[in-house]
Amino acid sequence: MRLFFMKKHLKAAKYSKGLTLIEMMISMTLGMVIILGLTSVYLSSQKSAGTRNSVATMEANARIALFSLRQIIEHAGYPSIYNVPLEKPFHTTADGAIDVNLKCRDGTEEMVRPDSIANKKTIDSNDRDRIIVKYMADNPDDENAEISIDCLGSEVLPTCSADPSRGLYNSMEAVVYNAIYIDSGSHSLVCSGSLTHEDTANPESTSIAEDISALQFLYGVNTGTSTTYKTATAVETAKQWESVTSVQVAILVRSSANVLQTTESRTFVLLNQTVSKNDKRLYRVYSTTINLPNRNRRVL
Repeated sequence: MRLFFMKKHLKAAKYSKGLTLIEMMISMTLGMVIILGLTSVYLSSQKSAGTRNSVATMEANARIALFSLRQIIEHAGYPSIYNVPLEKPFHTTADGAIDVNLKCRDGTEEMVRPDSIANKKTIDSNDRDRIIVKYMADNPDDENAEISIDCLGSEVLPTCSADPSRGLYNSMEAVVYNAIYIDSGSHSLVCSGSLTHEDTANPESTSIAEDISALQFLYGVNTGTSTTYKTATAVETAKQWESVTSVQVAILVRSSANVLQTTESRTFVLLNQTVSKNDKRLYRVYSTTINLPNRNRRVL
């Protein structure tokens, strides 16, 4: 009986030996392969998440930009509740400089802040067009007033409005100007308003949306039977601004940081403008058409 237990003990000891060196190396190699695989999956997941976040931010910037552009441009040509006719919905090169010396009815307040918008005009500018929207100003004290502010939220004074009894003596001079463009020192879409005066808390211009790399406008000229979209230069040459009833807008939005692994050269088409980029950022083109209700109601 004692011999039986000794043999059983020796047999168990034989099968409880540790791993050999070869087995250990194979185990370590397999472990490293698994770890590298998991790391690769994690990094790929992180990269995908980063790309998704960048695209989501771009989508948000595009929505904000297009919504703001629509809100401002739709007001073009608004005649005020006093129905003061406005021949052109935009301020253009043919109009010359905006009158910054115009005084309101009391003779003390200025209608336009000189350093905010005085020298700006609606123009084509390669991939960074500029548009200057014009509309008449309601008297904010009038209970029926609809529009009495500029794009920065600055409100017109009653004595500067188109109100024939309390506003400017010449109601046709009660024009509000809003300039929309990409800031030259950044990729911000900004707006400058003519009602923003020195004593307000508003800055000269304010950012509408960030990371807007290019901006183009085409103007829909209604001939009565059809609408043809033209550049500002073409409309100016043909003297057709009074027939513009809609505006096409295209923006090129970029990611806020580098996303691609390597620099890539790419070409994007906005409306009829081609834009080239050579970097590691993501880019997308967004566009819309904005009807001008105040112009469409006119008899052409």
